[in-house]
Amino acid sequence: MIALLAIAVPASAAGGMYESGGATGTWGMTVGGDVGGGMGWITFHTNVDGASIYVDGAYEGTTTNGVYTMAVYSTGTPLRSAYAAKSGYSESNRVSLTMPSPGENIDYYLTLNPIQTTGSISVRSSPSNAVVYIDEVYVGTTPVTQSGYTQGYHNVRITKSGYQEWASSVYVYSGSTATASATLTPIESYGSIYVSSTPSGASIYLDDNYVGISPKTISGVTKGGHSLRLEKSGYNTWESSVTVNPGQTSYVYPTLQPVSAPTGTLYVTSSPGGAYIYLDGVYQGIAPASGSMVISNVASGTHTITAKLSGYQDASMSVTVNGGATASVTIPLKSTGPAMGYLSASSMPAGANVYVNNDYMGVTPLTVALAEGSYNVRFSLAGYYDSTVAATVTAGATSSVSSSLTPNPGNVQKSGSPAFAAIIGIFAVAALLVATRRND
Repeated sequence: MIALLAIAVPASAAGGMYESGGATGTWGMTVGGDVGGGMGWITFHTNVDGASIYVDGAYEGTTTNGVYTMAVYSTGTPLRSAYAAKSGYSESNRVSLTMPSPGENIDYYLTLNPIQTTGSISVRSSPSNAVVYIDEVYVGTTPVTQSGYTQGYHNVRITKSGYQEWASSVYVYSGSTATASATLTPIESYGSIYVSSTPSGASIYLDDNYVGISPKTISGVTKGGHSLRLEKSGYNTWESSVTVNPGQTSYVYPTLQPVSAPTGTLYVTSSPGGAYIYLDGVYQGIAPASGSMVISNVASGTHTITAKLSGYQDASMSVTVNGGATASVTIPLKSTGPAMGYLSASSMPAGANVYVNNDYMGVTPLTVALAEGSYNVRFSLAGYYDSTVAATVTAGATSSVSSSLTPNPGNVQKSGSPAFAAIIGIFAVAALLVATRRND
């Protein structure tokens, strides 16, 4: 720097760059009010390059390599103060200026500090050693201070075993520290149950342990689910579950039911299944396709069971039920329409069109439902002679017919379209079903 001070700058110079001793800087135009005699220099040093120098509030120049030198007339109007500024930095310290003597250089050092764009968050809790999350990111346990947060609101969450979770938000200003303080609330682990029964005087069992007679408040019950049972002579046992919340009372008001006369259980089966079942004229449900329908709590004595099913005659039977015992009854139903069976048709080769009484039914192998009776079954396949066989369908059974077709080299395509025949067959089956339902 001594080499820089030794530079002679012409009084008429308007500013420029200089280099001496390997260092480069900037010198400015002559200032100092009225032109006077003798020239000196003021050199400003900044800790960041490219800082703007302001003298008495007026822009003077910009530092190069952190240096700016200005020439002044020693006898000119005195200069008072100077500072440096740069975007992204706070203004430097302000210095009071002294006019240099002729040929003298005076150095001034200006320090600029970066403007902080983030701040910190300090978190404390009572009790301490609680886990802290800031913006749902774990940062440690209390007390803790974390930096690097942008200006604005941030979420703080504190957790500790045995205490309720605490959450809030804090506003962070750039360059400052926001504080979050939490007093954690202990989590209560016990609650109470108040039991009042109708009638009163019932014995209370909590989790199968006798706790007293209703009405009663049961205190010190751990939080969570519990079983509750009430017993009183002449009444049915009452049972339920109850949930206890910490610090709260759960209220239970059971009504006990008097013990009634002994009842029994009735198993009902219909043949076929699916019938609507009535007990003494009161609808009970639908009998399953297989197995029995169960009717519970049937009063002791003789009862009438009725079964109803579309397509069948209603049927009723009497059955006696004894208290504490089971009784079974099977109700056979008589069809009101034509009895139905099944016809199974196959051919060699397969794929032949099947006609029953000239109604198209499908392609072998197939099984179709038909009314009980006798039928002519015709098999037709392109390239083979037609074959007709007789079949008898029995109600509730499956009759099988089969035909080995003989090749017919002279006829590779039978007359008539299978697709058209299929449509005719569908209409025939539909007509049969409609006729059956009308008979119902």
